Amino acid sequence: MENFKSLYDSIILEKNNDVNNLHEFIEKRKSGADKIRKAAEAKGGPAKLTADHFAAKERPYKEALSLSTKENCSKTLKKKAQALVSKLKSWHSMSQKEFQTVMGQLEAYGEVYIKSIKPNS
Repeated sequence: MENFKSLYDSIILEKNNDVNNLHEFIEKRKSGADKIRKAAEAKGGPAKLTADHFAAKERPYKEALSLSTKENCSKTLKKKAQALVSKLKSWHSMSQKEFQTVMGQLEAYGEVYIKSIKPNS
């Protein structure tokens, strides 16, 4: 019975470690996106589109951080990314800001989803 408990505990710890590693990845990506957004806003002009792109990543990163399990994270993020892919079917009628927002969100949801299912890639 003690071996079973030990195995169970190690599986739970490994799962928690996976979630912690994923959250660490998200925090680093979120921080990097915010740094780029601020620099682009300060530059102004055409760089405003870059700022829009990186500002759009804020919500997906916050949502991913609020998810408590890797499985829930993967399922939710895949669904959100799929909705954005569908939205891109009409990319040709979007404004520049709208396009950058959708692409930024898709990029954030997609990278976190991929990291959640392929943690070593």
